[in-house]
Amino acid sequence: MVDMQLLDLTKRDLELVEKAKKLIGKRKSKRSSVASVLRTKSGKIFQGVNIEIECSAPCSICAEYAAIGMMVSEGEEKIDIIVAVSYKDGGHVLPPCGKCRQFISEFGNPYVIVQIQKGLKKAKLNELYPLPVVSE
Repeated sequence: MVDMQLLDLTKRDLELVEKAKKLIGKRKSKRSSVASVLRTKSGKIFQGVNIEIECSAPCSICAEYAAIGMMVSEGEEKIDIIVAVSYKDGGHVLPPCGKCRQFISEFGNPYVIVQIQKGLKKAKLNELYPLPVVSE
């Protein structure tokens, strides 16, 4: 088991959180609203929002999937850091769900911004998700 090392956010990291809060302010739905913003290893920023299908939750798309889809469509392959923010409470940082943790792991072992009590920190994905499924 890997010990989780929580690190302070840099100014550049905090800018991702603010971008996600602004984006989610534009997107509200009946059930939930989440925005995700990521920065790649090359420094490019991509963002996405969740898309909910009310009659079939399994068909819904998490915000992290949308942001990663934008990243891949631009030819990028490695995530440096990622954050997801809910519209709830004026912009609450959410940890990625299990499905998203597995998906994110396909694009490296990035930092993930997490909310610890009332503060924000970052940790490596593999510390949040120590045993992802690995294809051979």
